[in-house]
Amino acid sequence: SPYGKIPENWLLSTLDSVSNLYTGNSINATEKKKYFSGVDGVNYIATKDVNFDSTINYDNGIRIPDRYLSKFKISYSNSVLLCLEGGSAGRKIGLLEQDVCFGNKLCSLSFYYGENKWLYYFLQSPQFLSDFQESKSGIIGGVSIKNLGNITISLPPQKEQKCTSSKVEKLFEKVNQLWK
Repeated sequence: SPYGKIPENWLLSTLDSVSNLYTGNSINATEKKKYFSGVDGVNYIATKDVNFDSTINYDNGIRIPDRYLSKFKISYSNSVLLCLEGGSAGRKIGLLEQDVCFGNKLCSLSFYYGENKWLYYFLQSPQFLSDFQESKSGIIGGVSIKNLGNITISLPPQKEQKCTSSKVEKLFEKVNQLWK
């Protein structure tokens, strides 16, 4: 295992076995301007809206009205969005605070059973980032959904996921206070 010896009660699996992962939809510039700019609907998130500090710009002016929703994939609140392609691949990541439609260079990930906040932190771990980099291919430098799904993940029980996520969050809060 790339993780060395893991506790007996942890599961070693692949991302596609323990999480739902799928990419979004692209919108061409003409359609974006004509049908999706300045209208009411579900916010549409593109790679540019996911920042390197993991914040997400929901209010970018692009929304998907109800009548077009059936043509778009939705990533639900508390899911993780991860950039799969280009210079931001593996580096742009965010935990959603609302349901959104999203671009085709982004992947939505959510555990079938588990704490998505733990998944969010795992996807920023050195081991995952190393595996992600090794899975990159092509001129643009991207990771296919298939290769992403084949990446190994070590999973503690859900109670441990929750506890670890909470501790990591508190540590980040302290770090952020030091930067102020």
